[in-house]
Amino acid sequence: MQSVSPKYIKTIQSKIESKLKLVKRTNSEIFEIKQMYFDEVLEIYQEAFKDLIECTITHSSLLSKIKIAYEDALQIRDERISQFIIQDKVFGISVKKKQRDDKIKYLTVENQRLKEENLKLTLELSRLRKDLGQLKDDKFSDYLSLMRERDARYTLYFENVALQLKVRELDSSSRACAADDAYRDPVVLKIALDRCREQLSVTQTELKSMKEEFAESVPRREHDALEAKLRSLSMKLQAISVEYEAHQNIHKRVLAQKKSVEEELTECKEKCSELERAGTPRPRWELCADFIGGGRERWWQLASGLSSRDMLRVLLKELGPAAESEHLEYFDGLGMDPVIPPYLRYEGRVRNLRLSRREISVIINDIWLGKLRQPRDIAMQDYVTHYFEERYQQPSVRAEWAYNLCAGAEQMLDEPQVKLFWGVLHGHLSEDIYWGHRTQWYTLKEQLYKHSKDGETITIEDFEKVTRATFPLKSEVDIKNLTDVVKKQLKLKINANEVNLDKLFHENEEGFDRVELSRELYRQRQLAQDKYIREVVGTLGGRRTNSVSVDSLKRAFAIVDPAINHVRMERYIRWAFSAQACDLSSLPPIPLRALVARLAAGDIERIGPRYRGTRKIYK
Repeated sequence: MQSVSPKYIKTIQSKIESKLKLVKRTNSEIFEIKQMYFDEVLEIYQEAFKDLIECTITHSSLLSKIKIAYEDALQIRDERISQFIIQDKVFGISVKKKQRDDKIKYLTVENQRLKEENLKLTLELSRLRKDLGQLKDDKFSDYLSLMRERDARYTLYFENVALQLKVRELDSSSRACAADDAYRDPVVLKIALDRCREQLSVTQTELKSMKEEFAESVPRREHDALEAKLRSLSMKLQAISVEYEAHQNIHKRVLAQKKSVEEELTECKEKCSELERAGTPRPRWELCADFIGGGRERWWQLASGLSSRDMLRVLLKELGPAAESEHLEYFDGLGMDPVIPPYLRYEGRVRNLRLSRREISVIINDIWLGKLRQPRDIAMQDYVTHYFEERYQQPSVRAEWAYNLCAGAEQMLDEPQVKLFWGVLHGHLSEDIYWGHRTQWYTLKEQLYKHSKDGETITIEDFEKVTRATFPLKSEVDIKNLTDVVKKQLKLKINANEVNLDKLFHENEEGFDRVELSRELYRQRQLAQDKYIREVVGTLGGRRTNSVSVDSLKRAFAIVDPAINHVRMERYIRWAFSAQACDLSSLPPIPLRALVARLAAGDIERIGPRYRGTRKIYK
């Protein structure tokens, strides 16, 4: 329920509204004018507040205190304003004549502008009043027509009711008053006929208008049936769209696989043509059995499961006079000459331990693991010397393991990992090649375990996706080769889709670089490095260039690899020019052939694509 205000409150409110209407509101930016306006409004409300205190009995004391407090505050404000004005006059901060003239001019212009604006508003107000009068006339005419239509409808309705009542009365009294009915029937029938004709005409008019209005409408029953059919067709269309998208994705994936297979086929054809050009036919090893003591049976016992290189060694051992020589059992020490590496300095005979390939790989991996805990600036020869001295106190035993390691490594140079160790040991290759390869291996391992759902397995698609994200510069052929190596290493079936990461990254005592996936990563790394060096050499001018300077090599690296930073570029250049400490600007040019050999022996890796376009990714 709404609360009823006292009568004196309404009286005070009406007085306030009437007095506020007399006060002219101003939009001027001058503070004096604004202050005058608000002072007038404040005076009105002060009078109203005084009347309210007089009329209110309950809270009159509280309201009086409020009024006194407000009056004291306003009095202090007026005194402060007066004091400021007196101070301005005392200190000479009065408005100059020029400022007063400018103010008068500004007020004159403002007055003229306000007059023009007032005139415009007056014209606009008159136009709006005219439009309002016209709208009122139109509204009143519409109102009259609606009233007439309503009266006509009421009239027809009551006439219809009266006729229906009259017909009922005639039907009920037809049997009792046959003579009267016979007299009245023609009149009633005539009236009924007229009304029926009128109703018929009205009905036909309404029917015609309804036909015109609902000509394009659909009946509710038909609309519901069509809507149900539309819903069913929409669901079928959605299902077909999902199936179409799935087939489209499969089609794109098949096209990508087709292109990858075509690229792989092209690469295989190039390899085959290269093998046809440079390769030799496989020898008929069964002919060697006629020249070996013991015949075919002993020959197959010696050569079973060996590669062509090892079969050739076995054959030379059986045919040569080395069986009667003591060199099969001992190595001759190289002496104590400072030219000889420290780990091989020994005088006398050294026993041949006949280490197997696995034992050689285990020793090499153990050396790399120990070198991992040492500073990088220690040379590999010094560390190998320290390695054997730390493990074997007797010089003869130390010499046996060092000589047998070198002899076994020389026989295993067909292995890329042994060849890398041998090159680093003799200073022919950079040690950073191994550490870069190791970083790639463990980075891939970490990313695959990170994206594994259960921490153990991952799908083939996720493996390719993670590998592509980890190595963005690899082509689709490289990714496909890595996937094939994974399937071959784990011996996955054709329809198998899960990769066991624990089995994939399992390392034995021979090290991670003996895993087939690691070998494929190293092979792709070396191929990418060779291609990178060829592009750099091509940018330098190719074979037509005799010597290369530091500036020209910097320019070539910047063109071939725009993403390379200055630190890495300087490291590459220092390795290529064999200058680790001196100033680069003082280095003389070197021959192109020597530059290529140094780059091929170092850890030279591309950072980004040569061109800034995006690599096409197949989903």
